[in-house]
Amino acid sequence: MKKLPLLLALTLTAACGCTAGAEELTDVSMAFCTWTGYAPMFIAKENGYFEEKGVNVDIKVIEDESTYAALITQGSVQFLATAQDPNIKMYANGASSRYLLAMDSSNGADGLVAAGDIQSLDDLAGKTLALDKSASSYYFFLTALENGSSLTEDDIKVMDMGDTTQAGLAFMSGSVDAAIMWEPELSEALETVEGAHTLVTSADYPDTIVDSLVVNTKFAEEHPETVEAVREAWYEAVDFMNSDPEKAYELMASGFEDVEAEDVAADVKGLVFFGREENEKLNDVASENSIFAISQKMADFWQEKGECETNVLDDFFALVK
Repeated sequence: MKKLPLLLALTLTAACGCTAGAEELTDVSMAFCTWTGYAPMFIAKENGYFEEKGVNVDIKVIEDESTYAALITQGSVQFLATAQDPNIKMYANGASSRYLLAMDSSNGADGLVAAGDIQSLDDLAGKTLALDKSASSYYFFLTALENGSSLTEDDIKVMDMGDTTQAGLAFMSGSVDAAIMWEPELSEALETVEGAHTLVTSADYPDTIVDSLVVNTKFAEEHPETVEAVREAWYEAVDFMNSDPEKAYELMASGFEDVEAEDVAADVKGLVFFGREENEKLNDVASENSIFAISQKMADFWQEKGECETNVLDDFFALVK
């Protein structure tokens, strides 16, 4: 699914009051960009799971992720969904946020696609590679490079496209030798570009691209029951998706522009969604695959790269530890 820029006229206000009606509902807003991993939230909204729990959720599709830290810190939105490593970087650099739950992980939906003469990561030396450094797949790329080659990023002519879709299109046009891309451009490139193949995908590094939901710190402290209601609604939405995928994909697509149910169905093949049971396993501090261990690797990595002011995440996980 494409994360397409949208021309949105949004008036973002702190929405923590109540609306009149048969029952009083707590009004909150939630933001995320166009991506299937977040789309079960539309199931929760359309099926009434939020309202059943006393919450009215205004979902805002905001493609400009550079605004996210300010929005969650100011409380202009109370809940924010994006990839875990950007969430960690925002928190580590001063954003007022708390981790609530893991939503999904990429299991092949992201990949490094290269031309036919590039048969290994080491063959990228001196080649031109397009990517979006603001995207979660950048962490995946650097992790793969560190673990699967003798190269550093400086050995490659990296073009920061500022948009992963554009990186994929640059590869398909022949402008670059390789690109980090996600679906649907990943499959399209493999089908249409002669000799194109994946050197590595997120299935090889499943812990590098995890999407998560965070909540504004002050709101979480003042409204713990609402935070719990949103968590439970997500779990119900994932259960519905697993039990009735055909209907679920329609609901998931309905909240985005230029997205159809078949687009969602294609994306889901490369994703793993996290419901109640999966989140309980991720929250097991004794597990080497816990969300805490995964996130600590991210924080350590980005602090070493100079992108995080701290790698101490205790307060970030206050709601689940």
